[in-house]
Formats: sequence, structure tokens, C-alpha cells
Amino acid sequence: MHRLAQWELMECNAKEHALQERQRRIIEGFNDGTGVPPLAAQTAGQNLRTASVEQGVLAKAKERLASHAMTEARKLKQVLRMAGTAARLAFREQEKRVLEEITETAAKRPAERNAGQ
Repeated sequence: MHRLAQWELMECNAKEHALQERQRRIIEGFNDGTGVPPLAAQTAGQNLRTASVEQGVLAKAKERLASHAMTEARKLKQVLRMAGTAARLAFREQEKRVLEEITETAAKRPAERNAGQ
């Protein structure tokens, strides 16, 4: 889930970058000095307004996706901690069993020697 959230955020960032590039090209069209015909200027202005609205929508989506990615990162970190704790506990239990087996084996040896004499 964390990777999916990160991927969605990266996709949103790519869309934002493409939108900014589109806005930059429109503005450069106005600034190129060749004089933009009125109809082209009107169309470019509408495109710029549309891009601005899209940028606002993307900003909200990006904020939501960033929050979701952070939530998933916290969940992942918590799960990793829990897994680490469970692994340490399992290792300790295994150590206890091995120690008990060694202790029992060591305790049986003197008894076996005494029985054999």
C-alpha cells in the first residue's frame, strides 16, 4: 500500500510538472514579440485559465495523496517494528528451548554415568 501511495504521488507530481510546462509555453507565446492575433490570444488565455483551475485541483489531490502516503509510511513502519519484535521474541524462545535441551542433556549424563557403575 505504501508503494502504491508513493507511485500515485509521483504520478501527480508528473502531471503537475506537465501542467506547469504547458503554462510556461502559453506565456512564452504571449512574450515572443511576434504579436499574437486576438483570437489566438483569447484561446491562449482560456487555456491558461483552464490550466490554472487544473493546477488547483492537482494541488488538492497532491495534498491528499501526500497525506495518504504519510499514513501508509507510518503503517509500514509500525508493521516492520512489530515484525522485528516478533522475530526477536521467537529467537529468544528458540534460545530458551535450546538452553533447556542442553541443560537436560547435561543433567542426564551424570545420572547415566552413575547408573552405569
